[in-house]
Amino acid sequence: MDFEAFKELVEKTKNDHPVWFGMESDESPNEAAVAVAEEKLGAKLPADYKNFIFKYGGGYFAFSNVFSLDDSSDWHLVDINYKYDAIRSGHVLISENGSGDFYGFKVVDGICEPKIYFYDHEVETWQESPYSNLFDYLEKFALSN
Repeated sequence: MDFEAFKELVEKTKNDHPVWFGMESDESPNEAAVAVAEEKLGAKLPADYKNFIFKYGGGYFAFSNVFSLDDSSDWHLVDINYKYDAIRSGHVLISENGSGDFYGFKVVDGICEPKIYFYDHEVETWQESPYSNLFDYLEKFALSN
């Protein structure tokens, strides 16, 4: 799914189910905050993630969460990645399911791939997911019940 289709889906879902968006989102970052995060993480973030956080901020998003660049947030991307550095293993964590598992981007040559990977805490390994990008992931986990 591309960003334009995702924005249309979000608007339709907000109109159909406004209560799903009742939790306050985090503040949207500026380009400087993105550059600082990329420097601290040692990885260039994918365009899909940047488009999402510039538009929606991150944090709570319908039935899911997306780690943000809001310094005051419990969902702060850099803080969470530092906290769970032992499991990152060449990935940038961008979301979690509340059960100890994470979703993230694989880092190759200092650049995050847009495909979403899944960290299963039961077997302590990263696995490919069926989601080609952040928008496909959020369509499944945030925008449907």
